[in-house]
Amino acid sequence: MKKFLQYKYFSLIIMLTLLSFNSAEAVIDNPLTVGSFTDLVAAIADILLYVLTPIAVMYLIYAGFKFVLARGNPTELVDARKTLIWTLVGIVILLGAATLATILSSTLSDLGVGVLP
Repeated sequence: MKKFLQYKYFSLIIMLTLLSFNSAEAVIDNPLTVGSFTDLVAAIADILLYVLTPIAVMYLIYAGFKFVLARGNPTELVDARKTLIWTLVGIVILLGAATLATILSSTLSDLGVGVLP
């Protein structure tokens, strides 16, 4: 009975939404501030770069602390070295992805591909 009431209320909400929707006046505006697919790719790349760069810096600092706290212990030095290497690999991937997105965006923009109506 409880599921029936849930479906009943859900269907009532859907029907009221559909009945109040007038298709003659329906205009869907673009909620994004970008005008083309290439601008969207560039905006996503910028957001990822701004978010992930401080995280990468924190991991570099963390790797430095691991080196300091290792105090010459070979097993802890190996672990600190792994942390540093993988942090640098992540930074290279981050910068490479941002560069690739910029190159892709400018190339598609020059070709005139990806312009949204």
